Amino acid sequence: MKKLLSLIILMTSAFAGMSQISGGITVFGTVYQGDTIPMEYLDPVLVTTYINPLSAQEKQKYSKLIRNVRKAYPYAKKVESILTSYSRLIANAQNDSQKEKIRKQAMKDVEDKFSSEIKKLSKTQGKILVKLVHRQTGTSSYALVKNFAGGMKTSFISLTTKAMGINLNTTFDPVNNEEDRMIERIVFCIDNGKL
Repeated sequence: MKKLLSLIILMTSAFAGMSQISGGITVFGTVYQGDTIPMEYLDPVLVTTYINPLSAQEKQKYSKLIRNVRKAYPYAKKVESILTSYSRLIANAQNDSQKEKIRKQAMKDVEDKFSSEIKKLSKTQGKILVKLVHRQTGTSSYALVKNFAGGMKTSFISLTTKAMGINLNTTFDPVNNEEDRMIERIVFCIDNGKL
């Protein structure tokens, strides 16, 4: 009986060893404390919702921010589009007088298309618009106005907006600013059709 049992154990271990040698699959693995652990790389996942539930006050604040971003974001995209096209024209201009004519035409177009609509924005929406223009163009609103309008008109526009509580030098910084981080999430959702 002992011989039969030892024969069965020997045969089982031989078959187990053969099954490990032949016909296996190869996977990534890592050795941790002497043990080999299989490893698999997964595609990155972007989390766009909150982990913690929002309080009623936070929901109200977030809803207002969504409404304000939805109102201001289309203007920022339009400004980016116009400035991109005029920047190309300025780059291809042959002399300074031609560049100056293009700049004046750009300011006139922006004023004609957006002046009446932008005046209807609330102060909060105006602040968000300034941040979104910086996000879209990579340049502060003050620098853009100075580039296209010139020094005197830029000073007047800057003083007027400061009187309304809007600083044209405000930048968009989602890394260090919580509100900007929320705005970035909202813009991401708008761009992907989730809002």
